[in-house]
Amino acid sequence: MWLPKLKYGHRDSSECKRLECFLDKNLPLHRAPVIESFRLYLIDSKCTPENIKMWVVIAVSHCLRELEVIYSSYPEKPNILPSNLYTCKSLVILELCGEIRLDVPRMAFLPSLKTLQLHSVRYLNEDSLHRLLSNCPVLEDLLVDLLLSDSMEKLTVVVPSLQILSLFIPHSYEIDGIVIETPSLKYFKLIDHNSKSHYCLVKNMPNLIEADIDVELHSIKSLIGSITSVKRLSICSQVSFSQLIV
Repeated sequence: MWLPKLKYGHRDSSECKRLECFLDKNLPLHRAPVIESFRLYLIDSKCTPENIKMWVVIAVSHCLRELEVIYSSYPEKPNILPSNLYTCKSLVILELCGEIRLDVPRMAFLPSLKTLQLHSVRYLNEDSLHRLLSNCPVLEDLLVDLLLSDSMEKLTVVVPSLQILSLFIPHSYEIDGIVIETPSLKYFKLIDHNSKSHYCLVKNMPNLIEADIDVELHSIKSLIGSITSVKRLSICSQVSFSQLIV
């Protein structure tokens, strides 16, 4: 009841039900004033979204510092995150993976969040990710791995405090363009295998030290022109290098 680091998961449907009963009964009785980390590994889960929401609500109420949720279910039930997660003042690390929908409320504010990793999650709309990022004033490390079957008109990353940025855009993802404005960035990784025509607008990155670029863009001239301060650079592109400014 006093453990500050909690990690739960199940291997099959029978374990899922036992886990659900265990957490429903015992998690409300947890006594630790601060939960350092709360991890849920729920693959092919039959746990109800309402129960998962309640577990996260309880963890957040204990000044939660790190949350990791890996989740998938059949049929899909992606609404598992409670609204109070988006206003957790103590949260420093948030990692989400799988069939999870980000429905970011207007009052969202995560004043302590420094690391955010979003692997193949769904977004309620285009504003969801932008609203989340704009309300993380000290965010330093961001990873966004877009879901193949999803779509977003414009991917916007405008975070003045960001130092590490990793973006992964799959082959057939529906997207019109990418806008990045991160003046404090030190490490930039962009893997854009999208074959459909779209723009990539990157503002100057004066503090950039390392960049890893693997893209199928029709032109990377503006992209390369934005990272000229880099000290270590890796480029993989089918674009003719005659387009580049040497």
